[in-house]
Amino acid sequence: MATKVSGCLVKMLLFLLGAVMGTGLTAVAGVLMFVPDRTTVISVDPTSTGPGVYVKKVERLVGGTYYEIWLGPSPDRGHVVTVPGGWDHDPERETTDGGLRLKFDNGGEIFVPKASYS
Repeated sequence: MATKVSGCLVKMLLFLLGAVMGTGLTAVAGVLMFVPDRTTVISVDPTSTGPGVYVKKVERLVGGTYYEIWLGPSPDRGHVVTVPGGWDHDPERETTDGGLRLKFDNGGEIFVPKASYS
């Protein structure tokens, strides 16, 4: 009788250990799949008339590749503008009194008010 109880207890413990390890591995795989990898491809330091402009390539295992433009004092801090798919990732920058205008080759423009990045 003791053998059957001992075997049942071992099976239950192994099942629980497998469930915990499976949950942990699933969580780790989920994080690795959805955490993006950012690489700075263009860097323009801040000037007296405008913010620093840092273009970053964002690559994800799930979700593909896209570009972001960070406006601010350093490459690690600032206002983030996501570039729409199919648009060029190196826009012409025009500083105005009210903010920064990003002009793209396809005719698209993104205006970022000065209050967003200062």
